[in-house]
This record gives sequence, C-alpha cells and structure tokens, in this order.
Amino acid sequence: MKRIYALSIVFCLFASMAMAQTEKRLVKMKDGADWTEMKYHADGKLFTFTQTYHLDSGKQKIDVNTFTYNTNQIVMKCVTDNDPSMTDTWTSTLKNGLVEKDVVNINGNPDNDIFEYTYDTQRQLVRIKRTNDHTTSVTTVDITWKNGDIATVKTTNNGKLMHEERYEYDTANDNKEIRVYLSPLASILSYEALSPAGQLREGTYGVLCKHLYKASYVKSYSDPGPVQEVQDAAFTFTRNAEGLVTHISQLLNGDPQTNEYDLEWEDVTTGIAVNTATSTQSATYYNIEGVRLAQPERGLNIVRNADGSVRKVMR
Repeated sequence: MKRIYALSIVFCLFASMAMAQTEKRLVKMKDGADWTEMKYHADGKLFTFTQTYHLDSGKQKIDVNTFTYNTNQIVMKCVTDNDPSMTDTWTSTLKNGLVEKDVVNINGNPDNDIFEYTYDTQRQLVRIKRTNDHTTSVTTVDITWKNGDIATVKTTNNGKLMHEERYEYDTANDNKEIRVYLSPLASILSYEALSPAGQLREGTYGVLCKHLYKASYVKSYSDPGPVQEVQDAAFTFTRNAEGLVTHISQLLNGDPQTNEYDLEWEDVTTGIAVNTATSTQSATYYNIEGVRLAQPERGLNIVRNADGSVRKVMR
C-alpha cells in the first residue's frame, strides 16, 4: 500500500507538468571565417543575434543585435564594434499581437524611417508602406500569398513600379527556427543590413511561410534597357537524419561561386507548465517514487521550486 501511495505522489507531481518535449534551436550559422550566433532568454525568446565579419582589410567587424520585449513593443538595438555612437534602433509597436508600425533610426540620425503594415484575415502580411519623417517619398510593398507561401512581391516608389519578385519553394517540412531566417519575409523586412529576427520568431509579422524558398526571381523596371526576369538567388539545402538543415549553398546573381553555410543546433526541453497556486515554500525534493527528501540524493531527483516550477535533476 505504501508503494502505491508513493507512486500516486509521483503521478500528482507529473500531472502538474505538461508533457516535456525536446525541440531543436538554431544557435550558429557559419560562412567560412564569418558567423552569426544566436543566444536566447530562458523563456525561449531571442536575446542577441551577433554577426561577425572578417573584412578585406584584415579587421573584424561585429554587430550585436539585442532584443527587448514588452507587451506592446519590441525594441532591437544594433551596436557595431561595441561603439555606442554606432547604434541602430528598431522599435516595433504591436496591436493584437502583430507589428502595426516600425520606427527605424540609423546611427542616431535626425530622421527616422517608418514602416506601417497591413495583414489579411489569415494574419498574412500583405502590404508594407515605408515613409521617412524628413521626406515626402512613399514606398509600398504589396505581397501575395499562395498555399501558405509568398508568391509575388511588387515594390513601388511614389506610384512608380520599381521591381517584381517571385519565389520557388523547397517542399520539405522544416521547423519554424530555420524558416525565420530563410523565409522571403526575412529578406522583405530586412532594411539597412538590419533584420528583425526577434520579432519574426515571435510571429509578430504574422504567419511565416510554410516552406523555405529555394530560388527567387526579379524583374527590375528601374534599370535601363528591356525588362527581363533574372534569377536573383538560389539555395541548396542539406539535411541530417533528423531532417534538420545543417548546410546551405547559396548562389547570388553575379557571384562567381556559391556561399557555403554550416548550421549548428541545440536541444531545448520545452512544454513544461505547472500549477503554482499552492507553492509558498522553498524548493522541495522527491525521489522517483515520490518520497520527499531532506536534500537531493544520488540518481534522479524531482525538484519543486518555490515558484511552483518542477524539474528533474540527475546527481
């Protein structure tokens, strides 16, 4: 009977937790001597997005993008080479969980670029309007979707069509982490070498494309001569046995050779939720049979923290 009672305690402990699951999180993309590294808050939100470049002069350039999250605002600050005078600020204002407006300031300049967004009923981004608080110029980007992916993008400036883009997609079902960085949305939203990756990860620009794009094509109406479509970029993906993208070959229009990227992933345990209503004491410990312990013992221990969170610890 004592054994059954002990097991019932274990059941109650684990009943207060949602089923824990392991997910993969992207932590680094390497391109030869250059790399991009991602670090995360404890709640899984992107904390820093650091890009390190080696210049032709032999010097190194480091851009550190730091994200701060509030209920109705996300702020990204990009500092170059740890120099506060070289700080770009990207401020996103949210309404109903979606970015309504971005204000982008480059290096503390007196003018700001302003982006306003329109979404359809499926939370798909369909229009971007860009203005500047020191000029009258207006740029609009109109986006069409098909089967969950962006089909075409048209950009106009002061009413004049500048260029059109279309995309072809890889059919693999890749996870959200890689689609954040290799989605047409990421390239459409990027501005002045800045990318709002933290906002994209949180879904605040609406839904992501369902697939990675493998090729993009562009027609430019601003260039002299006849208008013709050219392939702007092409991607080839290599996946491991788990289906994760571990290598990318990218060929850009006009480049003599491909850019090669290696991706690094880490395991993250998620999905733990607890009932904190009765948690008013310091951490308590239990063995796997549910017997309360004075202190952790050798083997697997169950720890209930003062805030009600529950975790497993191996000693």
